[in-house]
Amino acid sequence: MIGTLPVSQLAPLDYRYALDGALALLGTPPVVRCEQPELAAELAQRLPGLGGADGGALWVEPQLDGWQAALHELAAGLGPGAGLATVISLPLARLLPERRAWAGRPLGLTFGGVARLRRGLAANGLSVERRVGAHSLVAISLNSLGTLLARAGRPDLGDRLEFAARLRYGTGGPGAGLATVMVMLARKGGGR
Repeated sequence: MIGTLPVSQLAPLDYRYALDGALALLGTPPVVRCEQPELAAELAQRLPGLGGADGGALWVEPQLDGWQAALHELAAGLGPGAGLATVISLPLARLLPERRAWAGRPLGLTFGGVARLRRGLAANGLSVERRVGAHSLVAISLNSLGTLLARAGRPDLGDRLEFAARLRYGTGGPGAGLATVMVMLARKGGGR
């Protein structure tokens, strides 16, 4: 159940939102593959018991080493029309202080990693249906400008920019690639 972890053990907000978004898009998947140990506790809070009936899968933070074999295994277990939601870090995730200490080599942090994942999904019979980014570049920029204005003696403008940033925290379509974390939903046997 969400709320069982102490605050000091919570994952960055970007990842918590991405996990929630992936589960909202997919429902409760019977197959979950989490390749980032630092996100396992967050995932366990959200999925205390598996057993969804839709045959979908959730893949959290594919790693550079072995991602193709993992994708092939996940895709082979999906029935026609079943979805695969992938939570993947993007290069802007390097701005998150908590993220810097994590182990592993995430596919999304490498040059062209997301493009390789998209090609791999297509090669395994999965069509990308939706991409949603958490903590967009626009939100990051507005937050930074708001902080600067507050320090410069204009907290009123800083507050307005902070609220404007909240409205732009999530982004879809092409803007999803300019966020810290992305949820990519692909479906077996074709998209919409």
